[in-house]
Amino acid sequence: MSLQFVNQYAEKFADLVTEQPIQPNGMSQLRLFNRTLWQQLGGSENAEHKLLKQLDGEQDWPGIRPLAQKYAGHQFGHFNPYLGDGRGLLLGEVKTPDGSYRDLHLKGSGPTPYGRGGDGRAVLRSSIREYLGSEALAALGIPTTRALLLTSTEGHVQREQLEPGAMLLRVAATHVRFGHFEHCYYRKLEAEQRQLWDYVIERQWPELKNASRDQQFRRVMESTAVMIALWQSYGFIHGVMNTDNMSLVGETFDYGPYAVLDQYQPEKIFNHTDQTGRYGFLQQPGIGLWNLKRLQMALSLSLPVDGFTAVLDDYEAVIQQAFFKQMKQRLGLTQVADEKAYSLVGGWLQLLQQHQLDYNMSFLQLERWYTHQQPVPFNELGKSWLQEYQQAVGGQPDIATMQSVNPLVSLRTHHLTRVIEASEQGDDSLLKDYLKALTDPFNRQYWQSQWAQPPAPEDQVGQLSCSS
Repeated sequence: MSLQFVNQYAEKFADLVTEQPIQPNGMSQLRLFNRTLWQQLGGSENAEHKLLKQLDGEQDWPGIRPLAQKYAGHQFGHFNPYLGDGRGLLLGEVKTPDGSYRDLHLKGSGPTPYGRGGDGRAVLRSSIREYLGSEALAALGIPTTRALLLTSTEGHVQREQLEPGAMLLRVAATHVRFGHFEHCYYRKLEAEQRQLWDYVIERQWPELKNASRDQQFRRVMESTAVMIALWQSYGFIHGVMNTDNMSLVGETFDYGPYAVLDQYQPEKIFNHTDQTGRYGFLQQPGIGLWNLKRLQMALSLSLPVDGFTAVLDDYEAVIQQAFFKQMKQRLGLTQVADEKAYSLVGGWLQLLQQHQLDYNMSFLQLERWYTHQQPVPFNELGKSWLQEYQQAVGGQPDIATMQSVNPLVSLRTHHLTRVIEASEQGDDSLLKDYLKALTDPFNRQYWQSQWAQPPAPEDQVGQLSCSS
């Protein structure tokens, strides 16, 4: 069975794309292939080597229609009209066997008209980070793009230093971003903007095709809010929440200098280019709302947006409710009244920050306190919280729920660094082992695994680079 391509984007939105072929960077070597995802798309088994030849230009790939997309965006709060796919191509739109639609997008496929002089290439380091990051978040139930295939290329790429090149084949519900609508607003493309909005709504949320514009915008708002609430509940920091990195359907998009909290230091800034801390962990909910307001402004070109203000007034309640729901589950408070649970969640976060405890590990230690009588590293203030917690849960929290939502294995920068260094030397054994653990994160057999271990003091993550 082959993929069912239904490419209509280029035909409908010719002013928003430039068609061009893949430009391989020498011969490629297959490093990772997501066979399960490939089959969900409708692909046949054992197709990875044929797919590799197609991406390298050795064989035709019937059905694809590679194109670079044009968009704009607010970057670190400042509008930039000169953005677009600078190193990636939308290869095609696929209708899957279950009737849903997915985009195939190849990163590192060569220069495009929107690359602003860039080389259009990707490096192995950042491509591994995106592959592992997206698959890890998917396993946690966080909406995200997915990784289908990773190759290293014969050609190397110059960044801060010369690095191994790579290509990453990414899958998304859609690659339409907030920035697409900002581009239309900037260029006064009224008809195209309205048609693009309708196109995404009909493809991704067909039940909303005939709904009011306010109802459609509410779905975008809610999807964005829930995604960010789940980021917050698992300690994920995106790092670059520019509007051109915001998916219209609320999928985690464009993995750059992301991190996951080790020690609970919510004020820490991980992106070294984020001098003002605009995209820090605690700022993410507010930036989500700020970005939605930019989307509302852009859509004023073609849609009646007055009602969107009332929709955005509900954003804070939606994100708080989604965060609280997840935290109740993580703490086993599913049978505790909301008012009491709110107090316990707040107290828990205060304890983690006060004691500089490992964020995700602390949930596991709380569970092990009940299941294995292992101590929890709190002082007297913490013991007071534990006493209050025990009283609230009636002596026993919802252990089964805790074990279904608290990962033993999570994205940790010191593990990523070690894995990448080995893969850059040609050894993918650690990469594949870490990927296996990340995609089965709730398996309690990983308790003694190397991948469950937090960093040593000397391995604490510093700031990360955007370069890719």
